[in-house]
Amino acid sequence: MAVVAMLGLIAFLPAPRAAEFPREGVTGIANGVAEPFAGSWWVGFPEGEGMINGDPVVRCEMPVVLRIIDEVNLLYASPSGTTVQFELHEFSGRTTWYPPSGESSIAVWTGPDEFFAYSVDLMTGSARWTTPLVYRRCD
Repeated sequence: MAVVAMLGLIAFLPAPRAAEFPREGVTGIANGVAEPFAGSWWVGFPEGEGMINGDPVVRCEMPVVLRIIDEVNLLYASPSGTTVQFELHEFSGRTTWYPPSGESSIAVWTGPDEFFAYSVDLMTGSARWTTPLVYRRCD
């Protein structure tokens, strides 16, 4: 009987919430333009209470490098030498990165030297708001 009562209590408790990550950038940083993104970047995971953080994906010793092609186009160079061009667009206080093919990404500035990047599901067009990568400026 106690087990049934406990299960009933659990049913009425609020479900644990996923971490809330930023969906709109801070003011004062232009969205949809390449200039703020130019530089070398560390790539890792969000930090916060209760989060388990592994090693970063990319360290500053061998960073991701973002280069300006023109006002609204960036060249993304990975440490392995892979490069991809992205066309940038402003939308709702954030920047959408469109590659020539495949999934786009959404960048949300949290400060002048950090942004969160969310991939966008190719089939649904929905951002993966619960699994961002964090980019921190190395220079």
